[in-house]
Amino acid sequence: MVFEFITGGGLSRQELPDSLVKEGLLMLKALVNELVFFTDIQLTITLDWRICGIELPKNIKVIKVSKEQCIYDLLPDLIEDSDSIWPIAPEIDGVLYKITQLIEQKNKQLLNSSSQAIAICGDKLATIKCLSSKGIATVASQQLNEFSQDFDSPWVVKSKDGVGCLDSYFVSDNDELVRVNKQIKCHVDYLIQPYVNGQSLSLSCLFKEGKAWLISCNIQVVSINNGAFVLERCIVNIDTENFDVYQKLIDQIADIIPGLSAYVGIDIIQPEDAQPLVLEINPRLTTSYVGINQAIGCNVAKTIIKMTEFEPVIKKTCNKQITVLTN
Repeated sequence: MVFEFITGGGLSRQELPDSLVKEGLLMLKALVNELVFFTDIQLTITLDWRICGIELPKNIKVIKVSKEQCIYDLLPDLIEDSDSIWPIAPEIDGVLYKITQLIEQKNKQLLNSSSQAIAICGDKLATIKCLSSKGIATVASQQLNEFSQDFDSPWVVKSKDGVGCLDSYFVSDNDELVRVNKQIKCHVDYLIQPYVNGQSLSLSCLFKEGKAWLISCNIQVVSINNGAFVLERCIVNIDTENFDVYQKLIDQIADIIPGLSAYVGIDIIQPEDAQPLVLEINPRLTTSYVGINQAIGCNVAKTIIKMTEFEPVIKKTCNKQITVLTN
């Protein structure tokens, strides 16, 4: 079973954010299209009652989630009826953690990171503290309500469990910080960082039992609109002279957080002529995943399925840059 939270009924009783729906559908379609190559798999997905008109392979079992239904009432039986579950969910409000725990409690095959790893990576501040304590270079960060002007403006204020650019703000000075503070309801749920000049990159990786493999390096094209960050597009599989540097970085991360597994996205800032700084770890599929198959010719889902028994073999049959539009 593939369960993409946003499009799969996780918000059946709430408003669907357009940006998250678009990214969710991109990831869902990309994953399904890779999994259908397994002729011996019966694939099940769930779909929110408002998601209509999307093209899916005919041999997929689709379960519609109505506006009267709560996904958490349906999930236990759906998980019980499946051999393997691939969750794609945001870290917001511990959603990914709760779903992963449910899969683990049912003793089903989890095609994602463990709940223990998600407990760390689902909190951006906890991630940075964990990595920096082990000598990994990160972007300096403080909880917003404890901020004492330890680093100069401009700043970035963002939710500790936010996904994408949701609830992320560019703060140019103290007046702007006061305004953002008034917007935010619970300051303990936010962190503040210095705005660091450099390339905004993501690393698409595979993890297994304390080991890591770098698939591609990607550019995240981010704009600022009325003080809020907006992810415009991802350019997947860029050429980089730092491939070995990034491989070494994820090797260290794999050692520090051994529960990371399957596909993981790592967001970094690459300053000019300096070491990369880790921003966050996404223990799930990310938008960059959508372009990998076309960029390097590797079926990542197939590789991950085989990883349940063997170490991954990443076969690159082509080498192209692919742009994934998110806005």
